[in-house]
Amino acid sequence: MKKSLPFLAVAGSFVLFAGTLVSQTPSPQVEQARQYGNSSSFPQESEANVSSMPVFAPPTPGDNDLGQQLILKSRNQIQPWTAYLGTDLTRTSNVGLSENNASHDLIWRSAAGVSFSPRLSDRFIGNFSISQDVFRYDRFNEFNFESLNVGAGVSTRVPFLRGVGATVEFNYNRLTSDGYGSELFSEKTVEFTLYRNFILSRAHYFYALAGVQLGWADPEEASRDEFSALLGYHVRVARNFEVDLFYRAAYYYYTDASRDDVNQTVQLNARYNLTKWLAVNAGLSTIFNSSDRVGFDYDVVNASVGIFAYFKF
Repeated sequence: MKKSLPFLAVAGSFVLFAGTLVSQTPSPQVEQARQYGNSSSFPQESEANVSSMPVFAPPTPGDNDLGQQLILKSRNQIQPWTAYLGTDLTRTSNVGLSENNASHDLIWRSAAGVSFSPRLSDRFIGNFSISQDVFRYDRFNEFNFESLNVGAGVSTRVPFLRGVGATVEFNYNRLTSDGYGSELFSEKTVEFTLYRNFILSRAHYFYALAGVQLGWADPEEASRDEFSALLGYHVRVARNFEVDLFYRAAYYYYTDASRDDVNQTVQLNARYNLTKWLAVNAGLSTIFNSSDRVGFDYDVVNASVGIFAYFKF
């Protein structure tokens, strides 16, 4: 299933906001892409990707994805292919994720993706995915960028830990600007995740995840390792209406920038299924980032609404 974040020091420069933008680097795009990666609202099949989800309800082990559909349901019910197409609009209070003089903006994202999650054996399920996101800004449209993600992984249950699942996943992310022209950033990550549901009834449950992500980026100053934990609560208010509340804490170690961050996210999300293949999402999140480097502390409030279509087959 399916990473909310600080400013990066890239080539010794960063973005300062003082009512207007003074200087520009790829940092805002990198951070926004990572933030959406930790909080994407669109269907994703890998448990490892549920390390966070801010703009909308995160894919959780209790959604109609790997945790429940692929592990708990019988084999003849598995639909290994998922395709989706969606769009969302986010109002952010701090578009540059800056420490002072934060500026608000609207971010419009369009996204499409497909994943394949075959059963490899009685204990193992694979996951292969590719997606393309397009980000467009209202006021700071010089930040416009595109994000390509390609992932592959495997999930299983841990035999000696009752009820605990585990995933290992490799992901490649590439950010471009100028209509898929210039490359802004690229990153390869390997993520290890443990997750478990605590079922209270068919209508609600708690879920917990803990993960380690190792990353290698270009530029190297953006490379970081992540250590995160997430605790969430999911409730089905009505047959077609679901709500999630979760808290995520993460430690970011920048391997080439002598920087350490502590990042916290609190998010409330709601999802209404209009049909079996069409859903509307809304979310409200608050993110706090504390860094040992001056200028990289920030807080941001995001409010979002979106719609997406998804098909399993």
